[in-house]
Amino acid sequence: MTDEMLKLAVYAKGGDKEAYGKLYEYYSNDMYRFALSICKNRSDAEDAVQEAALSVFKSIHCLYDPSKFKSYLFTALSNACKKTFSTKTVEIPDTLPCETKEFISADVKKALDLLDTSSREIVLLSAVGGFNSGEIAKILDIPSVTVRTKKRRALMRMRKELE
Repeated sequence: MTDEMLKLAVYAKGGDKEAYGKLYEYYSNDMYRFALSICKNRSDAEDAVQEAALSVFKSIHCLYDPSKFKSYLFTALSNACKKTFSTKTVEIPDTLPCETKEFISADVKKALDLLDTSSREIVLLSAVGGFNSGEIAKILDIPSVTVRTKKRRALMRMRKELE
């Protein structure tokens, strides 16, 4: 996290709405891409991003370490995406929607589609969110060993598909 982002996170934690808005603006594209890849449709992704942003805004005063703002934000987003899955009554399509073309090539999209939701989430948190395995473990509330194992297996499967 840059010094400017850290400063904004400190101000946002102190109740500065404008600072929170700037942080949201900075991370919103990554949040949307992550949510779209997990939820697989634009509407659910937008809802998950809004729900996560509102949740973090309401609870940012509870953030112990402002340098962990991004992790806090993506944890809320991951939870919002999971909530979308748990309340869905229709079957989720097996492929990513065409809106993801702007950041994922067709071949990579096919390879991602082969992964289970958990593995896809880990790969996307790493690739899109830029999180390491320890941070992903905290976000998903699973052991970091599991994250590393699932990521390694997922990447091997994707690599095999892409060859």
